[in-house]
Amino acid sequence: MCWSTGYDDRDDEGDAMEHRSRHRAGLTAAGALCAVATMAVQIPLAAADSAAGAREYRVQGTPVQGSGSGSGAPSLRPGRTYADSLGPGEKRFYGVDLDAKSAAYVSAVAAPRPGAGVVSYRDGVTVTLKNPAGGICDTVPRRIETKGVAYPLADYVTRQTGSGSVASCRAAGRYLVTVERQAGSADPDSWPLELRLMVEPPVKGGSTEQAPEGSWHAKPPQPPSGGARPRQGGRGFSDAPLVSTGVWQDDFEPGETHFYRVPVDWGQQISAIAELPADGADKSTRLLGQAVAMRAYNPARGLAKRGTALAQDGERPQTEVGTAPAAYGNRYAKADYSVRAMSLTGGYYLAVTLNPPNVEPHLDRTVPVTLRVRVAGRTHGGPAYDGNAVKAGFGLTDAEKREARKAASPLQPDPMGGPGTEHRATLQTVAYTSFGTGSLLLIGLGVWIVTARRRAAADGVREGPETAEPATGQHRYGPPPAW
Repeated sequence: MCWSTGYDDRDDEGDAMEHRSRHRAGLTAAGALCAVATMAVQIPLAAADSAAGAREYRVQGTPVQGSGSGSGAPSLRPGRTYADSLGPGEKRFYGVDLDAKSAAYVSAVAAPRPGAGVVSYRDGVTVTLKNPAGGICDTVPRRIETKGVAYPLADYVTRQTGSGSVASCRAAGRYLVTVERQAGSADPDSWPLELRLMVEPPVKGGSTEQAPEGSWHAKPPQPPSGGARPRQGGRGFSDAPLVSTGVWQDDFEPGETHFYRVPVDWGQQISAIAELPADGADKSTRLLGQAVAMRAYNPARGLAKRGTALAQDGERPQTEVGTAPAAYGNRYAKADYSVRAMSLTGGYYLAVTLNPPNVEPHLDRTVPVTLRVRVAGRTHGGPAYDGNAVKAGFGLTDAEKREARKAASPLQPDPMGGPGTEHRATLQTVAYTSFGTGSLLLIGLGVWIVTARRRAAADGVREGPETAEPATGQHRYGPPPAW
């Protein structure tokens, strides 16, 4: 019998590979061909990250030092990322120059180190956007939600120009952004700070201010089942790898947050589940119910949805995230942030955090996390932008759409394709597999014949049918080891 892990052969570059095989002498022709065919599809599991301790958030950007007042605030340029730091009780000022037509998003990511002594509701940051006259256009406070769990705090403040927005914030001019860290923090260290300004082009003919589309109250589509493929998450927004519809597996150290980028088009929504193995001691999940957290962010790094724990006794600990369908008009919805944030298309993000206080007493060090993702919904055209929205960071390029198809599980519907894609993907998989296996069989048969003839010549035996008793040895490739 031949075994295969069932993993796709499109792993991330740089994943550590482990390959184990057993060889026994005297392979028969059938055994040799079985081994060759098996080797063609065998993809070993990725090894755990070799770095000691949990990986910290990776801040990437041009160094900048925010001022202590508005008069000396450094300017942030559209499409660029900046790096600063923020101590307890500190407040930093930055300037952004905006026109009277474009929507603008200024995001801030404050990243305490994993394992820092943070306290819920006492550790956090507040981001505020003020117009040239000093009036508040938008303000967003973000606090640590779970005691003792340090994770990146990310969100944005936005300036919209439609009639549903603040009238005093539609004019052109120099706006001020402030990022303030809460005083009295239990963590005395300065937090790395990542800032980004994104400017969305206006819509031709003016904003449509159309009503939100889609039934966001409906239950999100069920994420896919099945075996997982390895995918190592990024250490921040900037290096998040692409994932789409499929099942993925990653290894975490307690305290780490991993990021994944999910392409979403107009009319589509994300449904994702992050799950852990059961407690190795007693198989109970009750104490692991809050061990994994997940949050979804939109392309401008605004918080789109917090995860909801699904763990019940006797089941694997799970956290679920389900978003509303992406629609331009969502920005004018009289609803909570989770709908308004789904008003953009492009690369959304899933941030998964392994909470150390819940995990370490029950699971040993590196913990495998399975991420099940489905991008669902019929795509449709969006607004006619008066400018290059994709270049500004909104929307998907043709290359990204192709990459999304490539990343999707072959047996799952193509999130970027139309009807019948699942059937075509299945047929392609069968065709490629049949062609590849057939070629390998012919090659393997040729190698076996040549080897047999050379062995016969070396032993002085006349060429003819093989008369020796077939050996019982064979290559055997087991399924992935259990968690």
